[in-house]
Amino acid sequence: MTATTKPALFTRDYFLAFTVLLGAYIVFISLMTFMAIYATERFQANDTAAGFAASSFVIGAGLVRLVIGKYLDFIGRKRTLLISLAIFAISSLLYPLVDHFSLLIVIRIIQGTAFGIISTAVTSAVLDIIPLTRRSEGLGYYSLAATLGMAIGPLAAVNISEVASDEWVFNFTALCAVVSFFAVLPMRIQEHPPSQADYDERWRLRGSDLIDVRVLPVAIVAFMSAIGYALITTYLPPYLVGRGMTDAASAFFVVFALAMLGVRLFAGRLHDRRGENSVIPWALLAFAISLGLIAVSANVWLIMIAAVLGGIGQGGAVPSLQAVGISRTTPERIPIATSTHYLSLDAGIAVGPVALGFMIPLAGYAGLYAVGAAVLIGSIVVYWLTHGRQARRPAEQSVL
Repeated sequence: MTATTKPALFTRDYFLAFTVLLGAYIVFISLMTFMAIYATERFQANDTAAGFAASSFVIGAGLVRLVIGKYLDFIGRKRTLLISLAIFAISSLLYPLVDHFSLLIVIRIIQGTAFGIISTAVTSAVLDIIPLTRRSEGLGYYSLAATLGMAIGPLAAVNISEVASDEWVFNFTALCAVVSFFAVLPMRIQEHPPSQADYDERWRLRGSDLIDVRVLPVAIVAFMSAIGYALITTYLPPYLVGRGMTDAASAFFVVFALAMLGVRLFAGRLHDRRGENSVIPWALLAFAISLGLIAVSANVWLIMIAAVLGGIGQGGAVPSLQAVGISRTTPERIPIATSTHYLSLDAGIAVGPVALGFMIPLAGYAGLYAVGAAVLIGSIVVYWLTHGRQARRPAEQSVL
C-alpha cells in the first residue's frame, strides 16, 4: 500500500454490519412509533401507560448495556448476535398473542434487552472492521444505518397500519430482524477470547466492568445531546399542532433525518483529517441554535431551518463523540466503551423528557426548548473542559 492509498473501508463485512444495524433500528423505531397507539386501542391504556408501553423498550436496552460489555467476549460476538437477533424477531411475533398489558410491557423490555445487545455487539464488531485511520469516517457512514432506520421505521409503521391489520406491522418488524439475522451468518467477526485471568473473575462485577471511566467525559456530552433529541421527539409534535402547524410536525422529522444523512457523509472524514474539534463543538452549537429557533418559532420556515440545524448537530456530534470515546480506551475494552456510549444516549432519551417536562406548565413549550438550548450550550463547555482543549490534530498525534 502506498503512502497515498487509504485502507479499504467499504468491505463486504462492513456492509453486512450496516445491514444488521439498519434492520435493528427499523424494528426499534417502527415499534416506538406504533406501540403507544397500539396499547391505547388494544388495552385501552391511558396516555401515561401508552407512553410507557413505547419507552419501556429503552429500559431493557439501557440495563443490559451495563453488563454486556463485560460478557460479550465470554459468550462470543457472533453467537451473541445470532441469539439476540432470534429473540428480537420472536418478540415481534409475540405481540399479537398478548392479551394483558403487563405482558406487553414484559415483551417490550425483553425486546429492548435484545436490541441493546445487538447494537453493542455489532458496533464492537464493526470497530474491528474499520481501519484505525478512518475510524470516525467509518463510524459516520455506519451510523447512517440508524438514521435510515429512524426515517424508514415511522413511515413503514404508519403506512402498514393504515392498509392492513396491526399484526402486519409486527410481521414486518419480525422480517427486518430475520434479515439482520441472515446478514450476520456470512460476517467474518473477529473474536477476542478472554484471558484466564478474565475467566477467573467472570462473575465479579466492578464499576470498571460496567462503565469505562475514560469514556465518561465524552459520554456525558453525548448524554446532554440526547436530552435535546428527546425533547424534539417527545414534545415537538404537540407543540407544533397546538400552534396550528400540523404539517410542519411531520415535515420536520423528514428534514431532520435528511440533514443527519447529509452531514454524516462528510463529518467523519473531516474528523479524521482535521480532528474532533473541527466537528463536535460546531455540531453541538448548531443543535443549540436549532432548539433556540424552535423556542421562538413564528412560522414554518423557521421550523424547517431548525430541522436542518438539528439534524446537522445530532448527526455530526454523535458519531464523532463515539469515535473519541473509543480512542480514549484500550482495544480489549472497546465493548465496554461502546456500551458506555450507548448507555449515555439511552439515559438522555429516557431522562430528558421527564427531567425537563416540568417546564411546560411553568413556561410553556417555548421555555422548555429554551432550557434545552441552554443544555446544549452547556455540553459545549463540558466537552471543551474535559476533552476539547487537550485534543490534538491527527498530524500532531502521529508525530507523538
